[in-house]
Amino acid sequence: MWQVVGRWRSVAVFIAAFVVLAVLSGPQWSGSSRDNHFVHMAQGWIEGRVALDGRPPGYCDAKARAAKKCSGHRFDDWSVVTTLELADGSSVRGFPCRTAACAQQRRQTRRESWWVLGEGWLELAPGQITARTETWYVSFPPGPAAVFLPAVAVLGLQTPDVLLTLLLGALIPVVLVRLLDRERGVDDGRGREHLWIAVAWTVATPAAELAANGRVWFTAQIIGALALMLYLSATWKLRQPLWAGIWLGLAIACRPINHLPCVVVFVWWWWHAGRDTRVLVRFAVPLAVVGLTLAWFNWVRFGDPLEFGHRFLDTRWQARIQELGLFNLQYVPRNLQCLLTLLPQWSSEAPHLRASIHGTALWLGSPWLLLAFVRRQAFAGRAVLWLAALASAAPSLAYQNSGQIQFAYRFAVDWLPLVLLAMGFAGAAARTRFRVLVVVGALLHGWGAWQLARAPGKLFVTEPMGWPFESELLEP
Repeated sequence: MWQVVGRWRSVAVFIAAFVVLAVLSGPQWSGSSRDNHFVHMAQGWIEGRVALDGRPPGYCDAKARAAKKCSGHRFDDWSVVTTLELADGSSVRGFPCRTAACAQQRRQTRRESWWVLGEGWLELAPGQITARTETWYVSFPPGPAAVFLPAVAVLGLQTPDVLLTLLLGALIPVVLVRLLDRERGVDDGRGREHLWIAVAWTVATPAAELAANGRVWFTAQIIGALALMLYLSATWKLRQPLWAGIWLGLAIACRPINHLPCVVVFVWWWWHAGRDTRVLVRFAVPLAVVGLTLAWFNWVRFGDPLEFGHRFLDTRWQARIQELGLFNLQYVPRNLQCLLTLLPQWSSEAPHLRASIHGTALWLGSPWLLLAFVRRQAFAGRAVLWLAALASAAPSLAYQNSGQIQFAYRFAVDWLPLVLLAMGFAGAAARTRFRVLVVVGALLHGWGAWQLARAPGKLFVTEPMGWPFESELLEP
């Protein structure tokens, strides 16, 4: 009987989540986003390519640039590797140095510094380079492209990535509710608690903005969060170790450094369940296959099994990346500011409330997090869920980018499923104040998602002094 009821609950949760997200998405809900990188990656695989066929969409081609018919580009975060033909007949593949010191060196000596794939930095004197050929890539980990592949095989570059992101985003609360229903039961009001947990995730976290808008960065996080929830469901009490390995592999293929630490959840259950080697092997085999595939994919493109291509992004932040790296402890203070203290600005003009492009403090849009450590009941696995959440959150705090173009700190979507699951098992949603705070968060995130989809120019502001990354926003 529970299985029948559970199926209908799942259908109802999915439909409700999808409708709400589609309304927030607005007219774009059934179409393609302007940053549909994963569709291009999947199309390349179908055509036997690991790179783009020419320059990215929205970029000027060489002929148009020469005729001065266009300049710059409209879309973001594509990677480029340049093949240099050298005077001695050899060739190398690399990316130019973009730091201030390198720029000064070029002006003074005309010598160029390049990061050569597989070799490191190389200085080239004037006349050593005889020809240059660009090859463009989608630098993001390929998990979402693998998910999109069947649709792209049928629809090609017209694949509606926003719609796919909405559909996949609406599945996350379904998995969350089913896991809680299965393990806690639905009696004594627990079924309602689980629905409130689903509401909190769907419309009172940054997931509302991400699922409603698609685009490469957001889609990767939504598919990664779905795979993480499926992994947690399969891992709980070691129900399906093979599927746990598959789902964690997909999560890692979407967001490697954020979801890899979540392996500790399976290891914890396995350790406390008798440490059966066969169970561990069933989990590890698909995970190893995914890891080797990702390493091979990176090697083919960039000559490094650990390089997804962000080192070669065509972005204004390249000087910072080359000077400090993609990850550095110097980034932590301002990312903590984005996570914890960044507040919106009140404006006399509609829509009155405006946010930094680096978002607002997470607790402001998701105030139910203030009850994160409320515990009405103990449960096995609580400590490991919090450990996995902390380990998942740490890399993003040391990342060179805040998440940018966000209503709230969106990197939290990588670890909030772990927090919500811990709160659900602990019974936090039984409290009236949790539900009140969820409603407050839903109003704020609903407004943010609505504006982001329709009028981002009115949502974001960059002028206030003292906000993070201010000096870079003022650069020409």
